[in-house]
Amino acid sequence: MLLAFNSNTNNFILGHTFSGGESATFLTLVEMMKIESQLAEKELPSNATIAKEHAEHTTEHLTANNTKEIKERNPRLATELNNTLTDFVKTFESKSPSQSVVKDKVSNISDILSEVVSARIDNQQLNNVTVKAQVVNDLVGESLEHYNSSLGETVKTETPKIVDDADYQSAQAAVSRAIDLYNEIKPSGNANSTELGKSLNTLKDTIDSKSPFDLADKTVDDKITPLLNGMFKLKLAVEEAHGGEGRDHGGNESKASSGNETH
Repeated sequence: MLLAFNSNTNNFILGHTFSGGESATFLTLVEMMKIESQLAEKELPSNATIAKEHAEHTTEHLTANNTKEIKERNPRLATELNNTLTDFVKTFESKSPSQSVVKDKVSNISDILSEVVSARIDNQQLNNVTVKAQVVNDLVGESLEHYNSSLGETVKTETPKIVDDADYQSAQAAVSRAIDLYNEIKPSGNANSTELGKSLNTLKDTIDSKSPFDLADKTVDDKITPLLNGMFKLKLAVEEAHGGEGRDHGGNESKASSGNETH
């Protein structure tokens, strides 16, 4: 059991120690909330409808269980995050949201999420390469999920058509963030690490060029998942590895050791 200190009440709060897999899932959640809030700000000047959709997606990622986990460590932050996200969505219910107001709110969300991560994730896990690699995997899963949703129902032989711009933008942003995070933990002088980097960029190019979903899925199954498994020992099962936010396609939690190399 872990004793967590609450600076607001000057009391200690009893909570459980989270596994590496749970921490990776939570970090992916945080990354997606940041992505969606930033996309909402970016799209506001050109398309308020899409911006509102991104804003609504920020709250969809936060579950009651996530809030409970945050509350175990810091009740104030749990309440503040929920209230801030709710207020952010309400901002876009206005016919003409202020760009400057939205910008300030996005910055505030980022600051609160940074506090939440500090409270929720132990430093050992936050700096753990295996946990970070799991987040890369989960962001790839988020990218695939959003890309698939953006295409709607299509026949495999048809040329893909984007039917949901917000989902498509989320797919692009998620894979871009996966690439950035991978570059932070990429081993040097390793042929497999170079190959994984190329495969992640291939996935990005596939999505950017609006190629068939099967091509994107194949890149993940044939290249990205095996390479992540081999390099970081994630114990991912092919076809079950990229479920998004730490879940495989069967709804089971992905595993990440908290005792491996830190970075």
